[in-house]
Amino acid sequence: MSTIIDLGKLRFLWRGAYSSGSSYELNDVVAYGGNSYVYINTQATSGNLPDNATYWSQMSDGLSLKGAWDSATTYTPGDLVNVSGILYKNKQTSTNHEPPNATYWEVFIEGFKYKGTWSSATAYKVNDVAIQNGVNYICIQNHTNQDPPAGAYWQVFAEGFNDTGDWSNATEYHVNDLANLNGIVYKCTADNTNQEPPNASYWVQFAAGFNWTGDYDAATAYKINDITKLNGIQYRCKAASTGNEPPNATYWDVYVVGFNDTGAWSNSTAYKENDLVEINGLTYRAKVANTGVEPPSATEWDLFVEGFKYLSAYNAATAYKINDIVNVNGVHYRCKAASTGNEPPNATYWEVFSTGLEFKGIWSVTTAYKLNDVVTHLGQTYRALDAHTSTSSFLSDFTTGNHWARLSSGQFYRGGYADATQYFVNDLVTTGSAPNLNLYMNIADHTSNGANITDATEVANWYLLISGQFTTSSQFLSKAFFYGTMG
Repeated sequence: MSTIIDLGKLRFLWRGAYSSGSSYELNDVVAYGGNSYVYINTQATSGNLPDNATYWSQMSDGLSLKGAWDSATTYTPGDLVNVSGILYKNKQTSTNHEPPNATYWEVFIEGFKYKGTWSSATAYKVNDVAIQNGVNYICIQNHTNQDPPAGAYWQVFAEGFNDTGDWSNATEYHVNDLANLNGIVYKCTADNTNQEPPNASYWVQFAAGFNWTGDYDAATAYKINDITKLNGIQYRCKAASTGNEPPNATYWDVYVVGFNDTGAWSNSTAYKENDLVEINGLTYRAKVANTGVEPPSATEWDLFVEGFKYLSAYNAATAYKINDIVNVNGVHYRCKAASTGNEPPNATYWEVFSTGLEFKGIWSVTTAYKLNDVVTHLGQTYRALDAHTSTSSFLSDFTTGNHWARLSSGQFYRGGYADATQYFVNDLVTTGSAPNLNLYMNIADHTSNGANITDATEVANWYLLISGQFTTSSQFLSKAFFYGTMG
């Protein structure tokens, strides 16, 4: 007995999510539980689940996140559920089989569930994490009211700390509490009240910190690790001191060499060491105290940051200075030497700073274009390689005149194929008549030379995409085509 083959089923047909009430035929493809399956039986049937190997074959292995496990939900292969911070993957269709259950589930990701501060009223499950006295514990056996640490039910997960702020003689401290005193953070090693750090019986140094006091004040009583600022430099107090101004090696160490940004340079300002000023787009640092000495001056100033000043489009009447930036035809130039009336490009006064592009819209005939002008033509984008005036033929300007370089390739539906017509790479045309149109894509920039697209002189310029099955141009909304090498 011969088998009748339905030629319409020689390719896969996507049917969406599986439905028990639908009838499925050979090569139908459905989604079921995060996976996709293809129907392989020669007889059309309905009601056979996709995990039935007699009727279906798994086509791709997918996953579907279902959230927390629910006893009332029917789970299918590939479903993922969360139980106590662990993610499980379903192995076969099931309802009300709670993970862990090796018949229906396998561990997908081992996770943890943070429960906050331990409570005697909470029912804890494996991998639940609770905090007690600054220490995080992980549950290793389901239970209620087993106070950590209890070796049969809990293990230390992470040793944490409880920041209590500044030390106080009225506070009851517990193991792993942190307290701050004179800029130093201490960790409690034994429960205590009114045992002031440092005290080796109850505290260990946790971190050497610092106390920011702002600008130096001669009337302030400074303590060890106090930080103060003077003339843009930050100092750390080495020994308790009042009225001993930095720098003073007995009481102070340099902590951070800083800078004081004073804005634009002024000849009336008294500058101090490490003051910063800005002039002509450059930032200078004062090496010594000075007034009225304009940068650059090697004795009083160092170049700190080389900056730039953007002055927009070039203007022949403007007096430009070093590091001024101007724009000419989409290209930015930096001034190398003070100049007026010397238009870029001029290697004596200017250098290219950045190359840009100037968008000119749709290409048009007899138009003066300049280097780096950008146009669109029949769905594709081109950059001008030189200054030129366009002719009446873009194809000639592009392929013969070499005035343009393609920036990006698009696709443009040109309708039915026609002879003596300029075509560009990725143009789409049709031949024949609906509903059995042929769809071709152009693979060479050229002017067509053949009454039919299959003529010997023309056929090499085209790639057949769809033969006798293309109906209308509206189908472009759901199709994309590419010709060439992707890498």
